[in-house]
Amino acid sequence: MAYKRSLLLLIGYGFTATLTIFYGLVEKQSLFVTFVCFHLVVCLCIPVLHGWWEGSLQESWQFAWGQMEHRGVLFGVTSGVVLMLGASIGIWVLLRTEGRTETVRQVLELWGLNSRWIWWFSLYLVVVNSLLEELFWRGFVLQRFLVVMSRVVGILLSSFFYCLYHLVVSTVLFGFRWGCLMTLLVFGVGCFWGWMKGRFPSVYPTWFSHLLADLGLVIPVLWWIF
Repeated sequence: MAYKRSLLLLIGYGFTATLTIFYGLVEKQSLFVTFVCFHLVVCLCIPVLHGWWEGSLQESWQFAWGQMEHRGVLFGVTSGVVLMLGASIGIWVLLRTEGRTETVRQVLELWGLNSRWIWWFSLYLVVVNSLLEELFWRGFVLQRFLVVMSRVVGILLSSFFYCLYHLVVSTVLFGFRWGCLMTLLVFGVGCFWGWMKGRFPSVYPTWFSHLLADLGLVIPVLWWIF
């Protein structure tokens, strides 16, 4: 019974992540509100409160970070470079459509992003967002899914919830068709990071890979949009 309750909570957390992104970007149209809701409430408060409720907060926190391994870090950096190049090239191809650059810029400005804050936003997105997402999805959600299901199912389910809120962002920016395609790619990358988490248990390999992948999304914004 306790396992079923924990599983239902984790599924609820997964949908909560998407709802916070939808609320921040679609309802409030604010990156600030989005980051507060998603990073503070979902990525930080939920794991802390859940760990406190389980009585394993310190143990869970230490496990999520783990010990840095040079082999894992090298693998994370190498895979991150590949993802960075793929993301930058993919966004460049999408922005070649006439009028799309201006449309994306208008949406980002509507959300509160402008040339004054773009560098701080980029730094925050690349470093902080990647770390918090890895601690939450691979360090918290996936590890608890693995208690009640197989590794393959746990990776698929956690990756589904991870990619779900990306559908909101990509659809608003690039339209429904491209948004669905980009979400499928995010799902695949999430599965890859879930596999990597099993191979290299600490947060560092997936974090560095994620960091570089996010950098691949930020570079086109800096070069071609703003």
